[in-house]
Amino acid sequence: MSLIPLDMTPSWWQAISNRYNEIILLDLAILGFLKEEPRHGYDLKRRLADLGLRSVSFGSLYPALRRLDRHRLIEAVDSQQRKKVYQITAAGEARFRELIEGRTTEDEDDRSFNLRVAFFRYVDPETRLELLERRRMILADRASDARASLHETMSRTRARIDRYTVSLIERGAHRAEADIAWIDELIETEQAVIHHRNPTEARMHE
Repeated sequence: MSLIPLDMTPSWWQAISNRYNEIILLDLAILGFLKEEPRHGYDLKRRLADLGLRSVSFGSLYPALRRLDRHRLIEAVDSQQRKKVYQITAAGEARFRELIEGRTTEDEDDRSFNLRVAFFRYVDPETRLELLERRRMILADRASDARASLHETMSRTRARIDRYTVSLIERGAHRAEADIAWIDELIETEQAVIHHRNPTEARMHE
């Protein structure tokens, strides 16, 4: 008989983790867009879609707005519009900075990191560079793992691996390598900014 309660199985914890990550992703997006200017829910939904977050429904967005409002991270403002317009508060500004500058992790998905990049203009060059370098390490590990997996798969003489499976593994490696090239360009840009501002500090990152 298992000593682990049914509601504390690995799949349960994974579901909780996924839900938490979705909340963090949505919070960062909402706070970032409100940092730009006050917006109403419909406008936020449109901006989320612009960044590829089309799966966020009004059924998820409006409860998130109410939750952020309840925690005083955002607040409604007087508006002539019929729709409720929100703006970010000082506490929301602090929370936004905490979210966007938080250390990247190996399980951070592409949507989360891309959202950080979308708001990079609010982060100082040194922090941007640190986040990019960490992301590059993670992507390099992914590419290496994908190539190793492909090599292992192809070396199994007894296994009959179809070309579609091989194609999927190759796609994972190619995507990681393409992302690394993109990250390298961003790193070069940040290094140039830091070098222009402080040549001594720039050499520490090279």
